[in-house]
Amino acid sequence: MSQPLLVTGTIGIDTILTPSGRADGVLGGSVSFAAVAALLFADRVDAVSIIGEDFPAHYEAALEAKGVCMNGVERKKGPSFSWTGEYFDNMNKRRTVCANDAVMLEWNVHVPEPLRNHPVLVCCCMVPAQQFKCMEQCPDAALVLSDSMDKWLRRQPELLDAVISRSHITMMNEDEAKEYAQASTVMEAGEFLLSKGAAYAVVKQGEYGATLLGRDAGGNLRMFRCPAYPLKTLVDPTGAGDTFLGALAGYLSTLPPGLPPFEEVKKGIVYGTVAASFTCESFSADALLSMTKETFRRRLEEYAEMCRLPDIRLFSASDC
Repeated sequence: MSQPLLVTGTIGIDTILTPSGRADGVLGGSVSFAAVAALLFADRVDAVSIIGEDFPAHYEAALEAKGVCMNGVERKKGPSFSWTGEYFDNMNKRRTVCANDAVMLEWNVHVPEPLRNHPVLVCCCMVPAQQFKCMEQCPDAALVLSDSMDKWLRRQPELLDAVISRSHITMMNEDEAKEYAQASTVMEAGEFLLSKGAAYAVVKQGEYGATLLGRDAGGNLRMFRCPAYPLKTLVDPTGAGDTFLGALAGYLSTLPPGLPPFEEVKKGIVYGTVAASFTCESFSADALLSMTKETFRRRLEEYAEMCRLPDIRLFSASDC
């Protein structure tokens, strides 16, 4: 039996352009990916977000059919959050063509009373002020995870600091983490995130995987480097980072309440990495929504075999 998760962030409509083609008006938003991925492990996932009157009913039905509880999602007059993004041959880089915060802009975050005691809180990428409001309404969460992106580093840096300081696990993409830390390496950026108060920092590195940093009881730095699952065909990486976050949180929800040990977070990073690979195989959340626990298990086996180290002779001091 897992602990209930509360996942907050955006639910919206995307238009995506990649070298593989174009998809218009598809399901998007950080919650859409993270909540579905969390259900690989979690028994209950509640979404807290806002959608406009134009949000397609069949997308809402698809999330509910997968098991996401939508009772915490507000519906308001006006257009839904939407994002148009373009990827090029190097899909680690993307360009925002257009972003319309719409109903998200005026959203006064309200976590329904029955959801405020959920022990795991996942603050997906959205305005730091809204992330912080959600944290304030869930003060007893035993495990808080957060994600952010480049524009919030520049627009709300003080609030972003506050969000990270209240997070047990925080993450950013590599370029954004380096910008935030004014650093030139992943290690520097990760250590900077730790210095802001998070117990664990995750730097997402796209097709190169992810790096986890933390400290042991003596304050010594610990690191885990996790490669990405190699894909022959990359269709659309949108939502891969949110999928990664959701699967990580979902796995951690199966553990006893509180801060998980480093070794357990490492496992969660592996699960998140494998889950994210499915998202990249289709536009929008199509591949993620059609993924089953069995297809996930088979890919996880392949990944474990790929990463297995051969027997290595460790040199003793006398050999050197």
